[in-house]
Amino acid sequence: MGDRIKIIVGVDYGTTFTGVSYTTSDKASVDDIVVVKTWPGPGAPVEGNWKTPTVIAYGSENGQDRNSWGYQVVPNMKSCSWTKLLLDTSAETAEYDDPSLREAAGSSLLRLPPGKDAQTACQDFLKEIYDFLVRSLKAKMGAEVFHITPMECYLTMPAIWTDKAQAATRNAAIGAGFGSRSFDTIRMITEPEAAAIATLKRDLRPNSINAAKPGDNILILDCGGGTVDITTYTITRTYPQIGFEEICAGAGGKCGSTYIDRNFHKLMVERFGSSFQNVLPKRKAPGSKLMRSFEKAKQSFGSFESDEFLIESPVMDGVNRPEYYDEEESTIKLSKADMVRLFDPVMKEIRRLVEDQVEKARRQKSKNISLIVLVGGFGNSDYLKMEIDNWCRSRGIKCIRPDFCQAAVVRGAAIRGLEGTMPSKLICRRHYGFTWGEVFRPGIDKEENAFYIFGTKFCRGFIKWMMTKGSEITATTSSLVDVQRAWSPGESYVFTDTLYTCNLDSAPNRIEGPRVVYAGTISMDFTGVGMSLFEKRPTSSGMEYKLEYQLKIEFRSQDGVLKYSSVVNGRTIGTTTIDFNE
Repeated sequence: MGDRIKIIVGVDYGTTFTGVSYTTSDKASVDDIVVVKTWPGPGAPVEGNWKTPTVIAYGSENGQDRNSWGYQVVPNMKSCSWTKLLLDTSAETAEYDDPSLREAAGSSLLRLPPGKDAQTACQDFLKEIYDFLVRSLKAKMGAEVFHITPMECYLTMPAIWTDKAQAATRNAAIGAGFGSRSFDTIRMITEPEAAAIATLKRDLRPNSINAAKPGDNILILDCGGGTVDITTYTITRTYPQIGFEEICAGAGGKCGSTYIDRNFHKLMVERFGSSFQNVLPKRKAPGSKLMRSFEKAKQSFGSFESDEFLIESPVMDGVNRPEYYDEEESTIKLSKADMVRLFDPVMKEIRRLVEDQVEKARRQKSKNISLIVLVGGFGNSDYLKMEIDNWCRSRGIKCIRPDFCQAAVVRGAAIRGLEGTMPSKLICRRHYGFTWGEVFRPGIDKEENAFYIFGTKFCRGFIKWMMTKGSEITATTSSLVDVQRAWSPGESYVFTDTLYTCNLDSAPNRIEGPRVVYAGTISMDFTGVGMSLFEKRPTSSGMEYKLEYQLKIEFRSQDGVLKYSSVVNGRTIGTTTIDFNE
C-alpha cells in the first residue's frame, strides 16, 4: 500500500474547541490542506470558524432522539464541556496548574452524565467529529472512492499529558471510529510540535518577513482553552527542507483560558452569593448564554479601550448590588479592573512558564531564545499578546502571532502526515522506570520488602530508571532493562512489572520517593514461549525456572505513544501490553 493515495487528516481535539483538517497524499503543497470552517448547527457563524465547540448534549438528557454537538448545542441544553481535562485528573497537580481545577471537576463546569466516564464522553464527542468528517469526505470525493481509500489520522494532544492521558485520548479516538478500518491508521502528535511544524513551514519559511536561519532558537507558546504548552527548538537547516530539534524538556500546565472562566464563576459567587449559586447549572455552564456572553468579553478585552463589559445573565433573585447587576436588563457589569483581576492570575502562570523555559534553554544548553511564536485559540487574545509583548520587549526577544494562530495546530498535524516533517530530536520530559530488586542489605532494608530468586535475598521497591528527564530522543531511541524472576510449572505465564514516572530534575531511587508517580502496569504473556530457554533447578516443591529477559520501551514509536516488548536472546517474544489503571 506504499504508493497508494491516502487521505491525511489532522484533528486538534481541544478542551474548548476542536478543529479538523485534511488533504490527500498526492498533493504537493501545504497550501492544499483544507481546514474545515463550515460546521453544522444553528450557532455556527455565517462567515465560518476554524473550530467547533468541544461540547456534547446527550439526547437522553434533553428529551431528544439524538445527541447534539458543537454549534448544534444551544443555551439551556444540559451539556458536557471541558471533559478532555478529566482524562488527566489522576496526575499530580503540576507547578503551573490552575489550583481550582480539581474543585471545578466536582462542579457543573466539568460534569459527566450518569454512567459515563471521561474517556467515554470524549469518545462520544469524537464520534460526532468522525461521522461529520466521513460525510464531508464522501461528499467531496464520492462514497465509492472514500470506501477504498486509506485514512491516516494525526490526533493532537497536550505535550504535558501523562502517558495514561495520552493512551486514553488515543483509545477514545479509536472507539469513535478513527483508525477503525483495516487499512486506516491513527497517530499522535503533541500540540506544540504540530504548531511548530505549521509555523516553520508557513510563517518562518525562507524569504518570508520572519524567515528562520540555521542557529535560530525559537519558543512555541501554545495557549489553548485548557492547557498551555511551551516547547523550545533550534533551527538546524532551512534547505532543502526545514530541520529543527528540541532544546530542553518542555513545560506546561492546565492554565488555559478556562482558568479565566473559573475565576469568573468565583467572582460571581463572591459578589452574588447564593443568588448565583442557585442558578440552574445549565444556565451558567459552558455554552450557556452567560458563558457565551462572557466569552465575547474575553475575546474583546485588550483589543479596544473599554471601561465596562456587560454580560448577559440569567435571572438572579435577591440581588441588591446595582453597581454589579442590572436587574431590569439582566446584565452583569464588569469593569476593566475586574477583567484584569480575572486574567492576571493566568497571565502570571504563563509568564512564569515562559521565563522558566527561556532560562533553562540558556542555562542547560547555552541557547538564547530570539523569537516567541504565540499560537492556539487563547493565543488569539489581544490582552495575552500585549502581556507577552511587554515581557519580551524588556529582554530583547521578538514575539509574533501568526495569522489564524488558532488553526496552527490542526494545520501542522496534517503537514506531518503530508510531508513527514518532524523534529530530529526531542527531549524527554520525565523519568521512566520500573520497580527493581536490589541485593538485600541486613540492618538497612526492611524485612517486609524481602524476596528470593534462586536462593538470593533481594529487597523490592527500588526503581531502575530506564530513561531520564532531559535525555535526547530520536526516531530510533529505545531502552532495555534486564529482568529476572522465578517461575514454577503451574504458575501463570503472565508476568507484570510496574512503570513509574517522576518529573523532578533528579529522581529518587525508591517508589516512595517524592513525586514518584504510578504510570501503569506492563503485562507480558509468555504463553507458548518454551521454558527450555531458561535456566532451571530442582527445589523441594518441584522445578524452578530463572526467567531472564529484557523489557524494551520505544520512546518515539511511529504511532506517537510508548511501545513495549519483551526480548529474550535478542528476539522479541510473547505479547506485551500496558494497563494504566491502578
